[in-house]
Amino acid sequence: MSDHKDAEKQIMDCLLSYTRGIDRLDPDAILAAFHPGALLEGYQVDAFVPIEDFALPVVERLRKRYSSTQHRLSNTKIDFNDNGAIAESYILAYHVQPADEDSPEKLWTFSGRYIDYFQNLNDGWRISKRFLRSDWTKIETIDEKMPNKFIAGTRDESDPIYGQISD
Repeated sequence: MSDHKDAEKQIMDCLLSYTRGIDRLDPDAILAAFHPGALLEGYQVDAFVPIEDFALPVVERLRKRYSSTQHRLSNTKIDFNDNGAIAESYILAYHVQPADEDSPEKLWTFSGRYIDYFQNLNDGWRISKRFLRSDWTKIETIDEKMPNKFIAGTRDESDPIYGQISD
């Protein structure tokens, strides 16, 4: 049982490395969640995409198209089998598209699931294959924002999450 506890922690760390990488536009954090050569299905129609062909291009697309994204995982269930583990996670992803001369600021919302096949190889538990499934989507105009004085997050290594912890 303790072996599964350690495996579950490594699996959750991979899932969260991916979401951090997507939202902070950090391809290395995305790649850290996957074994080299891992395949993603559901990101392009009728095609598997190797993780190495996905990580940097998706970061560049997100940087150009959206001013902010936030990917939230929930309801993660991990089942172990003879080949490794399968993790199903619900995903709720928010994408803020900035206003331009032709349209107001918009919020794109995606709700779906990641179905991840994990294997424990030389570098530990990582995703070897991912299936993305959509449950629903929504696009809405952001007509009004909350008044606040919060410091805006950054989408690069200037974000405090990349800072060094000191005593």
